[in-house]
Amino acid sequence: MRIAQFAESYRPVINGAAVAVTLLAREFGRRHEVDIFAPRYPGFIDDGRVHRFPSYFWPGQPDYPLAFPRSARLWREFRAGRFDVVHTHSPFALGQTGRRWARRLGIPVVTTYHTLYVEYAHYARILPTPWVRGYLQALSRRYCDACDGVAVPTEPIRQVLLDYGVRRPIRVIPTGLELRPPAAPDPAFPRGALGIPASAPLVLYAGRLAPEKNLPILFEGFARAARSLPNAWLLISGSGPNEAEAQRLAARSGVGERIAFAGFVPPERMPLVYAAADVFAFASLTDTQGMVLTEAKAAGLPAVSVDAYGPGVVVKDGVDGFLVPNDAEAFAAALLRVLGDRDLRARMSEAALREAQRFSIQATARAYEALYEEARGSLTRPPRSGDKPSATLSTRGEG
Repeated sequence: MRIAQFAESYRPVINGAAVAVTLLAREFGRRHEVDIFAPRYPGFIDDGRVHRFPSYFWPGQPDYPLAFPRSARLWREFRAGRFDVVHTHSPFALGQTGRRWARRLGIPVVTTYHTLYVEYAHYARILPTPWVRGYLQALSRRYCDACDGVAVPTEPIRQVLLDYGVRRPIRVIPTGLELRPPAAPDPAFPRGALGIPASAPLVLYAGRLAPEKNLPILFEGFARAARSLPNAWLLISGSGPNEAEAQRLAARSGVGERIAFAGFVPPERMPLVYAAADVFAFASLTDTQGMVLTEAKAAGLPAVSVDAYGPGVVVKDGVDGFLVPNDAEAFAAALLRVLGDRDLRARMSEAALREAQRFSIQATARAYEALYEEARGSLTRPPRSGDKPSATLSTRGEG
């Protein structure tokens, strides 16, 4: 099968959607031909079949290039590719371009709804947030209904799209991981490098430092737990627009001397970070699945997570972790339960390793192959030369 994937985020960008596209393309590459269409990232050299659109950077977002979805050259390359299916990963510029190009050639379109876009409306600072949220809901509904297949990573996000009014059938397909045996702890990193005592109970947060990650609950919950467990530490692995605010939250927590910031850790070193920890802490209210939660699970880490959207079904409460309300006291109590009971922690670690198997990239790829075949079988619409875009973000053509 020849597969074209259109992604707004792709290597070297590291976020949930970009990692999902990379891993899926790598797994598909074992038995299919896969081409990626993504924004150009200055200075990055691709390997494989990657087609880059001209790009620009939004002010204040230097790590996320945005595509100019207009390229006569790329349209010619797409047309010459004779693809069997187009898989888009957002309803925005490149998602719209991929759908439109596919329609012109009569190719089925599958889309994955990776992100709860309405929860990121605060980034559009110059526009009223309620207007942006309403627009994003309408855009999501129209785009999903214009595709031949729709996938979401967890059941709660399927329900969100149904609440938006999406009429297309929606398939739940977890975002997959390349599962490997957990790494052995390395005393030198991160504990030795960051001055964390070898015997200290260690709580880990990994991910972006951004408003939607609900960082105040994370820091306040740890601070309450740390006052009862005076040798406990918190390790923050990641960076983002709220990094300075996270540093301030740590300083104001009263236990800032036991909070270590690792900054951005390259993916190849993250297994050592997970191996060093005793429990994973996650407070996000907006994640559709939480790739870091599944990575922690694959490393055998119990998790304490706020019960919201994707994390609410990724973590099995009482089995491989605890789900808690969005409350610092409840968060702290769950951390103390895990850290204070070695036998419970061992049972949850074993359960996490078992549960991680449902997130294998092989299972994810098989599910998408079935969805692609469904979309190919149900496509009855003939090619059209001028399919209209379904939202204003797609009005720039390809040339």
